[in-house]
This record gives sequence, structure tokens and C-alpha cells, in this order.
Amino acid sequence: MEIKFLQKKPFYIFVIEDFLSDEEYQKLDNNFPKDGVDNITPVVGNKKSFDARDDLFKSLNSKKNLSIEILKKKFDEKFFLDLLKKLKKEVFVSRLAKLTSINSLKNLYSLMRIPKLVHEETKKSFIQKFFYSHYQCNFEFSYMYKNSFIHPHTDQRSKLLSLMLYFPTKNLENLKIGTTFYNSKIKNFNNKKMNLFDKENDLRENFEETITFPFKKRNLYCFIKSDSSWHSVKKLEIPENEVRKSININLKI
Repeated sequence: MEIKFLQKKPFYIFVIEDFLSDEEYQKLDNNFPKDGVDNITPVVGNKKSFDARDDLFKSLNSKKNLSIEILKKKFDEKFFLDLLKKLKKEVFVSRLAKLTSINSLKNLYSLMRIPKLVHEETKKSFIQKFFYSHYQCNFEFSYMYKNSFIHPHTDQRSKLLSLMLYFPTKNLENLKIGTTFYNSKIKNFNNKKMNLFDKENDLRENFEETITFPFKKRNLYCFIKSDSSWHSVKKLEIPENEVRKSININLKI
């Protein structure tokens, strides 16, 4: 696993190239869920998605949907333990900005304990609480259409890593419609909702665009959550019959 950093300041962005083999990619793409998507209620920006907490995902999982089976195999405990080992310094540095309270100290201490991947929240004994930190991985299938967008945000505080796989059609491949990142002095570790278009927080004056991922297949695009990890998906100027499909893999602590 070779990590290629695309940016280190103000927060870490990286890519693992050729993460999927051609065969893995084709199987994921061919089995990307279609049934039931029309019934999903879109969020602000007209994005539709479902993840492991939703009935649609649970139904597909029970039927051993091949895309989910591949994801579970690729993103197993060994993968995340290896990744966290390689990113130990970067993850720790990304959390240092929150050294402002007892809770933030506890948060940093959780990074020092032995990591263990769990599929759902479980109660820990006293000894387990002292020695182990439970990490959770969640898979999200995302569908975005013409004029869809995602407002700039930093992600919820429990997020540690965000990983993205893109599934472009021939017409969308390599277009600059992946995640867009910003450099901003506005800190927002808790991901509070903000009016980024008012006079104080005007997006144009306080946010400088740095990187937009190309919508490229097989690569794994990633970033580490911090108090300044601002990112979005800009309004999609794509044909009516196209869909921006991605799988978002989130590691939480």
C-alpha cells in the first residue's frame, strides 16, 4: 500500500493509486445497486445515498450483494490497521488542534490505545476501555445528478478518515467532479452548520480552492478529518442522463 500525499497543509489529502484491480472494479461497477434508489429521499443538494444503517443496505447485505462482499473484503481490519499504522503521525497531528478540553484529551488518548475494528457499537469492559479503541467502518453508496451539489463542510467530529471510490461512465471519466477541497482560516472541528455566504463567512473571501479530485476509476482518494478539512462537491454540470456514482468509506472512532 503506497500512500501518495497530494496535500499536507492545512490538512492531509492523499491517494492510493490502482487500489482496485480491473476485475474488482468491474465487479463493483456491474453490481452497483440500482433497485430501490428511486425511493430514496434526496438531501439538500439533491444527493441520494444509503449506508450500512439503512434498510436497503441491510437487504442487499443479506442477499450477499457482490459489491458489498468485495467492499468488506477490501476494507477489512487488516487494511485499516495497516493504514492507521502508516498514518499514525498524520492522524495525531490532525487531532492536536482540539487540545482545548478534557474531552479533546480523551480523544487523543483514544488514538494511543490498541485499535480494533468493530461493525457496530459494543459495550466495553473496564480493561477494554483502558487498552482498546473501537473503530467503525461505514460504507455509503452515493448518487448525484445534474445540478446536484454538497455544501462545504468539515465532517462530523467522530470521523477519522474519509475514503472515496469513483465509478465514472465513459462521458464522466477524469472530469473534475470529484471532491473539492479548500484552504480556510475558519476552524470548525464540530462541523457546525454555518452560513458560508454571509458577510462574515463569505465563501469567496474566506475559502481558497486547492484540489479537486479527478473522477477517475480504481484509485482510492482519501483525506484525514481535522478542524479545517473543508470540502464539497461543486454543482454538477453533467448531462441529464448521467449519474455521479461513488462509494464513500468512512472510518469513525
